[in-house]
Amino acid sequence: MTIYADRLAILMQAIAHAGLQGLIINQAPYIFHLTGWMPATGSLAFLVIGPHSVVLVAPFDPDAPERIWDQTLRYDAWRADALTPAIDQAGAALREAISDAGLYRAAVGAALDALPAFAALSLSDVVHLHDARDLLFRATMIKDSVAQQAIRKRVAMLDRAFAAAANTIRSGVNELEVYTAIFAELSMALGSLPVVECVFGSGSRTLADEPQPTSRVLMPGDIVLIDLFPNLDGYVADCTRCFVVGTATAAQQAQHRALEQALAAAERALRPGIAVAEIDRLVRRTIEGAGYGPWCYQHHTGHGFGLLTVEPPWILSSGEMLLKEGMVIAIEPGIYHPQHGGMRLEGNYIITVDGCESLAGYPATLTECM
Repeated sequence: MTIYADRLAILMQAIAHAGLQGLIINQAPYIFHLTGWMPATGSLAFLVIGPHSVVLVAPFDPDAPERIWDQTLRYDAWRADALTPAIDQAGAALREAISDAGLYRAAVGAALDALPAFAALSLSDVVHLHDARDLLFRATMIKDSVAQQAIRKRVAMLDRAFAAAANTIRSGVNELEVYTAIFAELSMALGSLPVVECVFGSGSRTLADEPQPTSRVLMPGDIVLIDLFPNLDGYVADCTRCFVVGTATAAQQAQHRALEQALAAAERALRPGIAVAEIDRLVRRTIEGAGYGPWCYQHHTGHGFGLLTVEPPWILSSGEMLLKEGMVIAIEPGIYHPQHGGMRLEGNYIITVDGCESLAGYPATLTECM
């Protein structure tokens, strides 16, 4: 069996285990995972998996490394002779796919938070829909060797992006100029245009919720927090580094060292069988022990990634999951001090048979940009 057939077989087992007869997938990362074809942003595509047949609904019949589907039902995304709403055409094709896949009146799963309303409405009288988000999470949480290697390459691209940022960050440069350097480096590394999502803040903006790059001009002593989580040809990397404009103060260095110690403590503990809650406690205790308890992060300690930016396992104090070999996770402690600035440090890891493999190559120290 090929990698795509193996992935489909794993998903089919998960469908049966959940007591469902089939599954509708419309999220592009999952379609890519099963076919090697990534639908364009904004494109309506559905992979309908039945007990004996798999049907793709799309505006065209795509090229893919392997056809794990049996037929493609094409719909008109647009017509030259009439204003034909794409959702009407896609909805009709989706109903036909349900019939062809042998799922009429069957219990069918879908990620209901991602399924378009028009699709759910068009299917309301032909299938019994059940939420399958957790099913998809669990069926893809363990990354196979092909996915692991692809993720390694994407994290290495972020190493290049952070180096480009360090070479650009200077007093008088604005945030957008730094972001542009990052985008250009990732484009060259990938060989095509990436989708570069990020959190990017400097100075007091490092304390804001989810800041985005602006025309703010960098000043001496500014902390620059850059969290990159781009989709790079179907796979996501997710890493954070902090920089300082000029020479860091002793207080800034001390704050960042606390994050380095917290991340190192997590890295030493990562292995199959350890509870995610224990990792969360270990990281938070390290920060509190360094004297930064009042400014310790309030967000999660970490999460899985690879197909989606954020996916299980969630590294939370209330989490009950145990880490397993093949999981790919990010650990991202933060300290948000009102005087010294907000800082976050993120490591990327593959859980191995007896520990973990650290993926990020860019230094985990506070980078001084002169």
